[in-house]
Amino acid sequence: MQLLPIDAFIAHLRASIQAAFGNAEELRLGTSRFGHPIPAFKIPGQSRRAVFLGFSHPNEPLGELILEAVVREAIDRYSPNQRACWYLVPVWDLDGARENEAWWSGIVTVERMIDHWYRPAPSEQVEWTFPLDYGDVRFDQPKPETEAVQRLLDVVQPEVLMSLHNSVFPGAYTLISPQGASLAPRISETLCTHGLRPLSPCPIPYVETYADGVFGLPHARLEIDYLRKLDPRGSLSFYDNGAASFDYVGSSCLSFVMELPLFDWASHPDDGHLRRRDLGARHLAAWEQLWEDLEAAFADEDLAQSDDPLLSSPRYFYQRRDADRATIRHRLAKVLRSLDPVQSVDWENYMADLLTIATQYSQLHRGGGPVLPTAMNVRQELGQLARDRLCVLDPATIYDAGRTLVGLVLNEIR
Repeated sequence: MQLLPIDAFIAHLRASIQAAFGNAEELRLGTSRFGHPIPAFKIPGQSRRAVFLGFSHPNEPLGELILEAVVREAIDRYSPNQRACWYLVPVWDLDGARENEAWWSGIVTVERMIDHWYRPAPSEQVEWTFPLDYGDVRFDQPKPETEAVQRLLDVVQPEVLMSLHNSVFPGAYTLISPQGASLAPRISETLCTHGLRPLSPCPIPYVETYADGVFGLPHARLEIDYLRKLDPRGSLSFYDNGAASFDYVGSSCLSFVMELPLFDWASHPDDGHLRRRDLGARHLAAWEQLWEDLEAAFADEDLAQSDDPLLSSPRYFYQRRDADRATIRHRLAKVLRSLDPVQSVDWENYMADLLTIATQYSQLHRGGGPVLPTAMNVRQELGQLARDRLCVLDPATIYDAGRTLVGLVLNEIR
């Protein structure tokens, strides 16, 4: 799989829309933190008001493929008698996406991903800085990109909001608001039909499960309640981000989040006598080593005070290490007691967490932090696991599955 650099993708989408809809309008929603205009495309002749957000997170490029599918769907649904419009935001986090594009505009490998990964702390993310006022947690400092989409949502008042994300490792899933829960069996079946295994159990511990691969939305209030329940005496001082776009539009809008994977299983090597508890112990040890390394790194006052954007995520993981330790130990509790042979879900969870860990080390080093032996070890282990077990998904699979899911959700509100 090789996706387009950001500027090339926007130009490609613009050309596709202009070729199909001569009367489509290009809007400037606002300006990014680095001064780049944030474009959106307004497609007329549709039956319902809908907003599609690409690159809600800067390290999630599969929205490129799905937005192409959205344009194709808009062409097929177009009628001059229909008065509603669709609004496509191709690259919401422009600046952050440009920091990542080096790993997906070449041949996608796990090592390239780690070496060029950029995903800031939630308080610096466009998707997690909408206004929030819940209990004693308040946030009112949206980023310019967030304000730009906030204005769009205020004007459009969409009936459907689709946020186009992606995961990395095998297992596809979606998140949907309660009014779309009846679609869950068909969404799960659609994933299977396109060869995408619905993820189960849910990776987010505080949302509802409607079907395999179909879960409720991770509202900020639910996460806050979960963290308080997990550690009633713990501090939430690290929780310094806001709400998400689906929080902002509320229950009047059907919100749908797509999380299709970059990779699928290529093979399942013989794991010999490896037990679940053995892999679980490796899993927990990897996190413990990261927390130890972050504590040592941020003991350096200069590094702790640095405003390098690459450090925001490692610093965030450092600040919330106590809450994460409780969460991860709770998540691994059954695994650590199990003498059963290791399962594919154990590898999925382990590899996903190794990627999170490896990218914290990578951003720490590129942001001016120390070179740590553990960083190279984790990178090498994950790279080898990927070569042994994974293959990159065919882009046509993502396109086709994405288009089918878009159509399914839109048909729900006809």
